[in-house]
Amino acid sequence: MSIGMILVGLLLLFFNLITIYFLFDGFRKLLVCTVKTFGRVVSVTSREKRREDSQTGKTTYYTEYTVQYEYEYNGQTYLDELFYTDHCIYSNGDSFEIKINPRKPKDVWMKRDIKNIVILICFLVLLGFFDLLYIEVFFF
Repeated sequence: MSIGMILVGLLLLFFNLITIYFLFDGFRKLLVCTVKTFGRVVSVTSREKRREDSQTGKTTYYTEYTVQYEYEYNGQTYLDELFYTDHCIYSNGDSFEIKINPRKPKDVWMKRDIKNIVILICFLVLLGFFDLLYIEVFFF
C-alpha cells in the first residue's frame, strides 16, 4: 500500500462526502420548504469581471449579476440574493414563485435548485465510477 494510493482514496472520500452533504441539503430543502410565496426583485446589479487563462494568457471578460429579492412571511419581510454570470433572467420589479421553510423562513427553495440536485446526482455517479476503479486497482 503506497502513500499515493492512500491520498487518492482520501481525496475520493472527501469529494464523496462533500457531494453527499450538498445533495442531502438540496433534498432537505425540497422537502421542508412547503409554503409557497412570491419573491419580488428589489435590485439587479452587474459587475464586469476579468478572467485570465494562466496557460495561454488569453483574457476574457464576463458579467456577474447580483439579484436582490424580498419576500414576506407572517408579516415579516426577508431579503435574499441570487447570483448569475453572463446572463440574468430578472429585472427590477419581477416576481417569481419560491417555497420557504415555515420553521426557518430564511430557508428558501426555488425551481432552479432542481438543476443543482441533478448535477450533484450526476457528479455522484461519476465519483462512484472512480471509487470502483480505485477499489479495482487497490484491492485486485
